[in-house]
Amino acid sequence: MKLSKIRKDYKWVILAVCFLMEFICLGFCSSNPGLYTKAVTEALDIKRSLFSLTTSLRFIVQTITALYFGTLVGRFGVKKMVGVGLTSLTASVLIRALATQAYHLFISSALWGVGIVFSGSTIAGTIVRRWFKEDVGKYTGIVMSANGIGGAIAAQIITPIINNGEVFGYRKAYFLSAAITLLISIVILIFLKEHPVGASTEPYKKSVKKARGTMWNGIQYNTLKRKPYFYATIAMVFLTGISLQCIGTISVVYLTDLQLPSQYIATTVTVSSLFLTVTKMIVGIVYDKKGLRFTLIMSLTCACFAFVLKGLLTNSTLGMVMAMIASILTTFATPIETVMIPLMTNDLFGSASYIKALGVLISANSLGLCLGTPLADIYFDRFGTYRPCFWFFTVLILLVLVGYQFIISAAYKDKKAILDKENNKQCEITC
Repeated sequence: MKLSKIRKDYKWVILAVCFLMEFICLGFCSSNPGLYTKAVTEALDIKRSLFSLTTSLRFIVQTITALYFGTLVGRFGVKKMVGVGLTSLTASVLIRALATQAYHLFISSALWGVGIVFSGSTIAGTIVRRWFKEDVGKYTGIVMSANGIGGAIAAQIITPIINNGEVFGYRKAYFLSAAITLLISIVILIFLKEHPVGASTEPYKKSVKKARGTMWNGIQYNTLKRKPYFYATIAMVFLTGISLQCIGTISVVYLTDLQLPSQYIATTVTVSSLFLTVTKMIVGIVYDKKGLRFTLIMSLTCACFAFVLKGLLTNSTLGMVMAMIASILTTFATPIETVMIPLMTNDLFGSASYIKALGVLISANSLGLCLGTPLADIYFDRFGTYRPCFWFFTVLILLVLVGYQFIISAAYKDKKAILDKENNKQCEITC
């Protein structure tokens, strides 16, 4: 096989590497924190609100780290920063396994935050953009679908370990997760390459058709900072982070509090994770075919219906059916935080400001993530139920849905003007 052919085909190796990275980072290590909540809080004799604060610290660190994402990747390169992320992630899981005090969990969460930024969706989306110039939505969706597979496998493996009757049985689950993370991390770092040969001089392809999953030069970051819709986008991403992550985190505990069978709860998590594998690809493909507005309306509407169903749940056969339907609907909303943020950043703002704008949006999302769950847990500690939280976040996500309509209209107006100007210049040169 010719060297040029090998270089061209290596993008599929990179796709597999990114898939493995999301499998372990977002899937195995991060998808099912709710499975540990009851076991850890009871074993260490701490309140749920305190335990959720450890997760909030993860998001605070993630928020701060993401602000420097572009600078650090630009200075040290993708591969080194992925190494930092995977090392931090492995250390985080090990510390949780050994934790005897609440502050140990806080240390673990700080490392977790660093690990998520440099081995999660932010850097995976950046790598996909380097190696694929068309149908970015589809390939981003494929990579992010690893979250669902990792979560499904993890739920089936760790649930019986956590619920084995031992007070500290959850530690074995953490040790197993750390070992798997370490092994997969070694494979990732062996095969990951910085960028395609000639990437520094290779221009983005311009598509004659109106394809959404392609690159455009976009707006310089200094100019973008003067656009009101940029700050409106930050606000929407922040509110989405509060809503979706909180609902995802408390759902398992909520079902446990309703005294649904533990095996059924594990099944809902597994089914949800498996559906997430498919829905992330679906969302990416829908984005490529139908565009940003349609995709956001679809995902946010599914989120609203899922929240309503969860708010109506009872310990009954009907309640179990509703819980399963809600879990499946949620999988169409979850990609907003993983698949859609990188795609939306490129779609609304373009390549010129992509790295810096993505870091800001990830920070806003992380800030929302760090606030949502503690607020819900504080409410639980005071009133003993999560149910009203689902109604509150239903209203919040409806506001986000409306807000995005105005943002997209304003951003696309500028985008059309920029693309028309570029096309006119190209026409003058060729003509």
